[in-house]
Amino acid sequence: MAVPNWSDFRVVLALKNEGSIAGAARVLGVDGSTVSRRLAAAEHVFGATIVIRGGREFTFTPEGLILAEAAKKMDAVVNDAQISVSGMRQHPTGTVKIACVPTAAHVLRPLVQQVAKAYEGLKVDLISSIAAFDLAKGEADIAVRTRAPTDPALVVAYSFTWGRCLYGSKIYFQQHGLPQTPDDLRDHTLVRIGTGNSPSKPSAFIDRFDNPERPSIRVENTDSARLMIEQGAGIGALFCAHADASRNIERVFPDPFDQIESWVIYHESARGSQRVRLVLDALVAFLKENRALLTGLD
Repeated sequence: MAVPNWSDFRVVLALKNEGSIAGAARVLGVDGSTVSRRLAAAEHVFGATIVIRGGREFTFTPEGLILAEAAKKMDAVVNDAQISVSGMRQHPTGTVKIACVPTAAHVLRPLVQQVAKAYEGLKVDLISSIAAFDLAKGEADIAVRTRAPTDPALVVAYSFTWGRCLYGSKIYFQQHGLPQTPDDLRDHTLVRIGTGNSPSKPSAFIDRFDNPERPSIRVENTDSARLMIEQGAGIGALFCAHADASRNIERVFPDPFDQIESWVIYHESARGSQRVRLVLDALVAFLKENRALLTGLD
């Protein structure tokens, strides 16, 4: 059984509004013979006679009147949707969702207030998760990812780097001393991230200095590692932008041991959205302004 589509309803609505084949053809931008063919096709799809022809005039059947009323309501819904979408694309109102890893959410918090102050009616929602959100499905409007996009429909708006250093708490250093070289890490408790079979990149760096005779701690994520380090449990790797803001911990060595690239991306379907563009611009400006904080380099 054929399924009716919007074009079937459109020809019915045009005939009802204009009262003639010629009028419907003018509204639809086609010739009269095309209208007649589309009407016959619609009657086949609906399985009912829509109009009774009598020379140049025609009258709607009861079934045709029901379809014409349905087409009128559908047209109103479509027009309202077009107006709403156009307004969202042209005026900076609504909510823009930014998906990012938890560490990025900590750093990007000031952006939420900056956008709210700059654009009344425009709101930023930060979605913090390790899992990647599907931009094509609208799960987020913008994403900050540490993996380069491979989908050609994803557009890179900006790329930047995060610096990582080794950190320990002041209390820990008072009790155990401050390492002077990487080899000195063998005499300290190490806080590592990830499982033993699948260590994270920063853990792989300090794993080289693991001493089996000393205790060590392994946690699931960066937030847990920071909490452990702040509590004086040991030394571990953290993003500079996240850790340097803490008063309770400090760098073991002055320079970052790693720089990891990240990308700000959005789906190509959002190109014409004014609200997404405004938030993208604000996000990129924020990242550029805070480059030293992000990289951990002066």
